[in-house]
Amino acid sequence: MTVAARLRCLGSVILFSFLLAVLGGCGTSSGTKLCSGTCTAPTEFVYATEPNDISSFSLSAVGIPTLLGNQSGPNSSQGILVDPSEKYLYVSDFANSSVDAFAINPSGGLTGIVKSPFSAGSPPGGIAVDPATKFLYVTLVNTAQVAGFTINSNGALTPIPNSPFPAGNTPFQAVVDPTGTFLYVSNLNDSMGGISAYMIDPASGALTAVAGSPFPTQANFPGPHGLAIGAGGKFLYVGMSGSVNANHVVSAFSIDPATGKLTQLAGSPFPTGNDPQGVATDPTGKFLFTANAGDNTVSAFTIDATSGGLTAVGSPFALQGAPDGLAVDPTGGFLLVATSGNNGLAVFSVNLTSGVLTPISGSPFSTGQGLSGVAVAKPH
Repeated sequence: MTVAARLRCLGSVILFSFLLAVLGGCGTSSGTKLCSGTCTAPTEFVYATEPNDISSFSLSAVGIPTLLGNQSGPNSSQGILVDPSEKYLYVSDFANSSVDAFAINPSGGLTGIVKSPFSAGSPPGGIAVDPATKFLYVTLVNTAQVAGFTINSNGALTPIPNSPFPAGNTPFQAVVDPTGTFLYVSNLNDSMGGISAYMIDPASGALTAVAGSPFPTQANFPGPHGLAIGAGGKFLYVGMSGSVNANHVVSAFSIDPATGKLTQLAGSPFPTGNDPQGVATDPTGKFLFTANAGDNTVSAFTIDATSGGLTAVGSPFALQGAPDGLAVDPTGGFLLVATSGNNGLAVFSVNLTSGVLTPISGSPFSTGQGLSGVAVAKPH
């Protein structure tokens, strides 16, 4: 081999090694090692809340989380959300009556947005953002209200005029439909398990109650908690939490696309595990998952695209701790569950045809303490 050929070969080896180091995600600009052994490129980032802390993880193509770092966070939080643009992370801070806002860096790190935290005026619960990342809504648990904010170009929050807006008894979680037209709020201690429904003003973000709101989930007892929308916005699903009443079910509604009115589905409520506090649907709206805090399990269902009915698939799936929050990643291939205990992050692969869950090798993964919520973002 000639000298020139040897140099070309050496150059190719150096370039290949450089590309492997970059794509493998094995270091940062500061040289901090993010993984050990064989490194794989992070395909997504995972954020989880625990007392006084927010943990950041990379998630490999096979669903293995690797801790990126920790930073100070709320002592207690019931809301964590990555916005639809996947540029910002928002976390509710119950003790300080505020919403913490972060920019998501290309490496998965978090940078506090200027002037964050933003006052909610009262202890907040769940968070919802519209599909265009124009408006953010947070439930105010102790004052029976919902606070609304416009989202500025840098992720900062500005209160919507006339916010907060009236809600029911102990508004807990919130969700916006895929068109950005309607907001739904679960009123945890409403005697009829009421769901408040609102029309969102597309210009200002102001809320107007839908005629007939609040809509009862079940007669004579409270308990609505987590909310999720399935089948492309056709149906709303409500996890009925609590242990005093027989709240081991999911209530399901059809959504009127013109008015936002909710109508209970035939066969609703559908049985699930004990105390289903968290609910989530996959990006296609074909599957529903519930976090059953009363028996340390996760339930999986298929969603009938026509009727909205739920059919259990392989459920329930056991966990090592009580689950609270859960999230499906943007590919629909993984379900992440925040649980109590030191091994707080459980990861399942999702069969994209059937919805059946399979634990990822090594799951649950050590987090040092129990988690209360989880959210997922793709790199941008």
